[in-house]
Amino acid sequence: MVYIIAAMIMWSFLGVIVKSTAIDVDELIFFSASISSIILLSYIFIRDYKMLCVNSSLLISIYLIAVIGLLNNFTFYYAFKNTTVALAVLTHYTAPFFVMILAAIFLREKITFKVLLSILSATIGMYLILDLSFEALLRQISERDSHALGVLSGLASGLFYAILVIIFKKILHKIDILPLTALQNSFVAITLIPFFDMPQNLPSVLPTLLVLGIVQSTIAPLIYLKGIRQVRANTAAILGYIEPLSAILLGIIILGESIGLSTVIGGLLILFSGLVCSLNQKTGH
Repeated sequence: MVYIIAAMIMWSFLGVIVKSTAIDVDELIFFSASISSIILLSYIFIRDYKMLCVNSSLLISIYLIAVIGLLNNFTFYYAFKNTTVALAVLTHYTAPFFVMILAAIFLREKITFKVLLSILSATIGMYLILDLSFEALLRQISERDSHALGVLSGLASGLFYAILVIIFKKILHKIDILPLTALQNSFVAITLIPFFDMPQNLPSVLPTLLVLGIVQSTIAPLIYLKGIRQVRANTAAILGYIEPLSAILLGIIILGESIGLSTVIGGLLILFSGLVCSLNQKTGH
């Protein structure tokens, strides 16, 4: 349990780090993935390089995970850059709702009363957070309003993360977590190379990039996965909600962001929706 709590607290600093860093989203992702892959690949080669020997079909699946993970990170970081930390993490935490819908379609999981309750809660929560009619939201998006695009990007990140969860369910039994994470980050970095430009302010932002790569993309995922093996699935899901709550508090304390009553109520409804989704899943380790 301690490992999961520690990982959630580490991840909750992501919004503050991204918003306070004067570097483009694609460069943040490139450096974070590159640093993490160098660390993990070095460790694997020292420990047992044969861990990286996987068949071609599995490599294709891992590259697919890397591409979707890249989309997830890009939209999540973009949300942080263009709206408040609170709205970014709350819209991202529609992921359990999307997982539930996708699981019903692709994994043939049943639609229960809890599922319907979660859909209703998430829908009302998003309406309160947006505080806009659907037509007004579409107009803001068409006008490239940064706030509306940030909220939409947060929702997209939730969807991409949900797709990742479904794919992970299909392949996690075929490969160890360590080489999977290393290869995924390597593929992300390689994919971004053609679009990469060395930032002129690299010396000043290098400490931040190292924190992202070492803490956010390497240590946090590994200790989270270690914690997952020691607690029940429902417990892990509930502890996961430390992240958005901590992130919102950090945004208020460090960045001086403010949130209105409708955002608070809407956010609680979304978190409730995710909690219902988590409790709807079968208990396991």
